[in-house]
Amino acid sequence: MLYPRAALMCKMRVMNQTTAPDTGPRLFAAHPGLRDKIPWTPLVNRPTPVQLMERFSRRLGAEVWVKRDDLSCPHYGGNKPRKLEFLLAQAAHRGKKSLVTIGGIGTNHGLATVILGRRQGFKVTLLLFAQPVSGHVRQNLRLYHAHQAEMILCKSFRAADWRYRWLERLKRPGAYFIPAGGSNQWGALGYLEAGLELADQVKASQMPAPRAVFVAAGTCGTIAGLAAGLRLGGVRTRVVGVQVTPPQAANQALALGMANQALALLRRHDHSVPDVSVNAAELVIDTQHYGSGYGAATAAGSRAMELMAETEGIGLEQTYTAKTLAALVDHARDQPGEGPLLYLSTLSSVDLATDAAAVDPRDLPQPFQRFFK
Repeated sequence: MLYPRAALMCKMRVMNQTTAPDTGPRLFAAHPGLRDKIPWTPLVNRPTPVQLMERFSRRLGAEVWVKRDDLSCPHYGGNKPRKLEFLLAQAAHRGKKSLVTIGGIGTNHGLATVILGRRQGFKVTLLLFAQPVSGHVRQNLRLYHAHQAEMILCKSFRAADWRYRWLERLKRPGAYFIPAGGSNQWGALGYLEAGLELADQVKASQMPAPRAVFVAAGTCGTIAGLAAGLRLGGVRTRVVGVQVTPPQAANQALALGMANQALALLRRHDHSVPDVSVNAAELVIDTQHYGSGYGAATAAGSRAMELMAETEGIGLEQTYTAKTLAALVDHARDQPGEGPLLYLSTLSSVDLATDAAAVDPRDLPQPFQRFFK
């Protein structure tokens, strides 16, 4: 139960949070030897705030906080800009002028890459495969076109993956290839930085140390980086990745490997980085909320989305964020009294509806027009 005085103190902590002028990643401040060795470009307004979800917590009967990464970037928020700070910098450092990435037809990673990549002067190609069609998916399709992406529809995930791994690399030897979700050891650095940021917020008493952090596990870069950053920042907690993609893409072995590869990458470049690692108790995968497939809505996700909208006014969608919050809700009800819990809000809150509405679906490449019928 949240007592009034505790809630008041938590609110005061949030009100006292300030966004200082960005002096670059905390990673570089802690380990200056990395500054000239790890390419980085500023995209994120850091730190993103943490706040107690008072009304949500009262309804649930558990203390639940949120880290507002939906506010991460004014052009397109969510978790993707943090990864792209390192990935786009890598592309520029290698002299690349174009980007190729892969995802479902509603990929938020693809949209972030298009919007932020175009702002950095890159041409962007999206290799897309079908997923359940929703209003969110249709809006993203319009926005890819609005931001001048080259859109290629593939017959299946397997076909898109083959094209990404082989055909397009032969056709575009000068392009920089970004994996699905921006998830590799370089992209994971974006959420390693976020983990350090969160650790600083805990140490500054802006929020209590969470017993568990819930975040979507799609391609594992976000959960891997977050677990590594919290470990490096000295906050021992459990990162719960909620599976939203098939198990070959979202599994504990993959996430742990990526987390420890990111830490090893940093140590190779600067020996002042502590020799720490993430273990299986600190990074777990919740497999109970995947539902019938990628992008398919679940009843628990729909209920969680409605509860969040009613109590806090934070938007969710069915593919990633609703399933993640549903897992947190079930955890809180199954283990009453365990808290505080932290929900990482990873869906961009930037309103792009006007930009999307300006695109007539008939102007999209012909293969994509069927998704509007």
